Amino acid sequence: MGSGAAATLGMMVAGRIAGWLLIALALLMASGDAVLALGSSEHVGIVTGDLWMLVAGHAPPVGAAASLGAMLLAWPAWAAIGPVGVLLVAACRPHRRRVRYRRLD
Repeated sequence: MGSGAAATLGMMVAGRIAGWLLIALALLMASGDAVLALGSSEHVGIVTGDLWMLVAGHAPPVGAAASLGAMLLAWPAWAAIGPVGVLLVAACRPHRRRVRYRRLD
């Protein structure tokens, strides 16, 4: 196995780990939303825009109010982060090597 194959394998492992961490984070946020919904006060969920503000320290730059970015920032945080984790896990899954057989004439 060459250095390129080892680097690719390392990237795939890192992608799977990051994907599983994002899935775990999405499940944690979904359970937090469920607990907030069961509480006696008004339900205020964790939206993606609030999460952006916590991580980046500033409001997300969104130009048009009806843009796709503004729509995604209004979603619950688990609904925006969970699919990214699932896509990472699916894209970085191990592949079986295909063996091609040649016809013997």
